[in-house]
Amino acid sequence: MVRKMAYIGSSYLIGLFSASFFTYKINFCLSVALFAAAVMSAIIFRRKTVKYSVCLISASAAILIYSLYDMNVYRNIVKYDGYDVEIKGVVTAVSNYDSDKSSYTIKGKINGDIEAYVTCYTDSYDIEIGDSISVLGKAEELKDSYKFPTKTYYKSKEIFLRLSKVYKLNYTENNGFSIKKTLLKYRDYILSVISRNMNSKYSGIMTAMLFGDKTGIESSEKTLMYRAGIGHIMAVSGVHLSVICSFIWLIISHIPMNKYLRFILLLIPVLCFIVLAGMSNSVIRAAIMILIVYSAELFKRKADTFNSLGIAAILLTVTSPFAVRDASFLLSVTGVFGIGVIAPKIIKDIRKEYSLSKVAESLISSVCVMIVVFPVTTLFFDEVSVISPISNLILLPICEIVLIGGVIVTLTGGIPFVAVPILKLCEICCMLVSVISKFIGSLHFSYIPLGNENTTALVASALIIGVTASFLCKRTKTTAAVIISVFIFVISFVNVQHYVSENTVTITVLKNNSSVSAIVHDNKSACVIDLKKGGKTAEYAVKYLNREGIRKINSLIMHTDAVSSQVIYDNQFDIFKIKKYMVPEADKNYVRSETPNMFYYTDGSIIEAGKYTIEINEDIIVISVKDTEFMFCTSKSDISNYTDCEVTILYSGKKFNCQPTSENIIVLNEHPEKDMLPDALYIDESISFEFNEYGEIITKVIK
Repeated sequence: MVRKMAYIGSSYLIGLFSASFFTYKINFCLSVALFAAAVMSAIIFRRKTVKYSVCLISASAAILIYSLYDMNVYRNIVKYDGYDVEIKGVVTAVSNYDSDKSSYTIKGKINGDIEAYVTCYTDSYDIEIGDSISVLGKAEELKDSYKFPTKTYYKSKEIFLRLSKVYKLNYTENNGFSIKKTLLKYRDYILSVISRNMNSKYSGIMTAMLFGDKTGIESSEKTLMYRAGIGHIMAVSGVHLSVICSFIWLIISHIPMNKYLRFILLLIPVLCFIVLAGMSNSVIRAAIMILIVYSAELFKRKADTFNSLGIAAILLTVTSPFAVRDASFLLSVTGVFGIGVIAPKIIKDIRKEYSLSKVAESLISSVCVMIVVFPVTTLFFDEVSVISPISNLILLPICEIVLIGGVIVTLTGGIPFVAVPILKLCEICCMLVSVISKFIGSLHFSYIPLGNENTTALVASALIIGVTASFLCKRTKTTAAVIISVFIFVISFVNVQHYVSENTVTITVLKNNSSVSAIVHDNKSACVIDLKKGGKTAEYAVKYLNREGIRKINSLIMHTDAVSSQVIYDNQFDIFKIKKYMVPEADKNYVRSETPNMFYYTDGSIIEAGKYTIEINEDIIVISVKDTEFMFCTSKSDISNYTDCEVTILYSGKKFNCQPTSENIIVLNEHPEKDMLPDALYIDESISFEFNEYGEIITKVIK
């Protein structure tokens, strides 16, 4: 069987990914069933189906490993959810935040029993990586939220619990030598060199490209860079290590030495870079594959991308099966499959009939990557760039200059006479990346939003058609034509539907702890109302609007805390076209009046927005859609004049005994004004109400 590890690794990964959607009991049954099918196939058909039998056994083993890990590791750790526990161990990661708060990741034993990784968010201490620590606190299983899939993200990194309350913390400094601590301190030093010699806006871009740290980039600029299709440059992976290895190999290949010593000299900086880049799954995958390629000469073997990818996938997940749901890992694997396996085959077949330029080959490779990673993107992101094949032709060469410059500065220790001129050149390159990304990312057709249910269905259908075509079509050109045609159809449909007028209006209520905001929109524009705790749901609102593909905001109504929320919304909403900023007349003298399109409202003000109207009062906001009224009010509001509203939503006051009814709406069981408002809702989760063309209300909880 040719490419043994390619088939075994692919089957293993598919089995592992499939297992992540089921319980360990179902997975155990699937594993046994697949193994039985493999054995029966081998017995009946013998050598004719040995390849398929091996693939089935590999998938069966993956599902079994996932099931056993889920049952014996994961469930034994999360059983501490809700209990007070003590964890003693070593600090493996430290993140510092504002207000003298820090997050510590601890590897140790819970109650001296089970070894686990646990995160702890508490007051800042002078704690460093490698220090011994003992923490007593309340354990809590991580949960996904609308803003960020916390549980899924950390589960892929083997972190299942956090200490939500810390009662006692003791630590002991480890003054011994630590390679990891030394390398991270060196990274901090290089980052300080970059920040001193570059404009802060552009140093953030370079830091993201070099080490994957995106905290220095504003959220709006980050969004535009992803829309332009170069977000992968900010996730350290194969591109970065390829540049580093090529640069180092160029130097050491001219030095006469033993081939084993030459490989070791390459291995050392690669291992160091893995630590500097945060040891993410994507960079480890890239390192394994690149080292397999460079070590092929040592074993007198020919390197094969597909085989290397299979080996890397197994090595990364065999001891950590949950890593299969890590977005960076899946994007990295599918991206390499597209550029290293699919693209070369298509280019080779096209070359038999046509001559191709380097630009054409690069464009074909980029298109292959975009199509292959598209299904993965729909699982994890709000938008997907469709212009990346073209934008990468322009931006990748500029980004590579920045990466090479960063590598030189890092390897030379940031000495001024080398670092200063190189960083000035990198600053110009980062400025070009910023300007070009802003232009490309602002184009309406550069990306498609993924919030519409039709998009998910279309992507699933396109994936099925693509897989079917790859099996049924004998010619590569025919398969490629079918897949590209389907892909273009999906992109065109999703883009066009935003320009087609639909007779639907949606009211969505977003909740972040005690903060609440409401968004009223059709398929083109929206009104955003900050109801409580000004601005603290701004990021939720941005995520929702991006997923729905809404670019225009008719009115941004800062109903509460207008003074503080204005700054937050200015920072978060600068990628949207805002027609009106609306604040209470009482706050007129305190907000920034120089803001364009600033309007002031009083009690009883009414906003006409075509298909709906909004009436604003001090504690009550009424939204009228298709002869149906929604009332948003605090529990202290005078609601006697609005008892005829179809839906009343209470966004303030005590949380009462609630229970879900049909469609998962949270309904009050008790309230001081229960008799007056028998159907009042207490917002315990983010809820969406959609009015279809018949005026019927469709409700759903936003996850």
